Amino acid sequence: MTGSKEKKVRDIMVPLQDYSTVFSENALKDAIFILRSTFNSGCANGSQAHRSILVFDNSKRLVGTLSFRDILGILQLNGEMPKHWDGVFTRLCLNQANKKVKDVMNPIGQLSVNSEDSILDAVYLIVNNELELIPVLDKGNVIGMVRTVEIFYEVSQLVEEHVF
Repeated sequence: MTGSKEKKVRDIMVPLQDYSTVFSENALKDAIFILRSTFNSGCANGSQAHRSILVFDNSKRLVGTLSFRDILGILQLNGEMPKHWDGVFTRLCLNQANKKVKDVMNPIGQLSVNSEDSILDAVYLIVNNELELIPVLDKGNVIGMVRTVEIFYEVSQLVEEHVF
């Protein structure tokens, strides 16, 4: 499609202020409540519900994300499987609830895209590093996140506009 101007990462990202946040020192139970509330409110108002929240340290620097998958990842049994499963899931959930968020979160790595980058730059990093979202920088500061869902939505919009 020659002559048309393609969108940049900044055009599809979710601004930082649109995310719910938690501190890395908070208990996981607090983060679970925030994540559930955020997800439910997104579903209720018809928007794309967030499946993760942003994690900040005490200096208010973005240090990670906490997603459904991160939380489910700690619900693993080590060693031998129990002979009786009754009550194991409940005990496991409640025992993990007091962990610190920093012990469960997915740390923000060195990977990011700039707000003026092509969406393909984000696709490359997300796909090749098995990520669900990636920070968007402007002048070295995190200003938002781009998720697989925004990229997919852009793909579907382009196909719908030019094929149907």
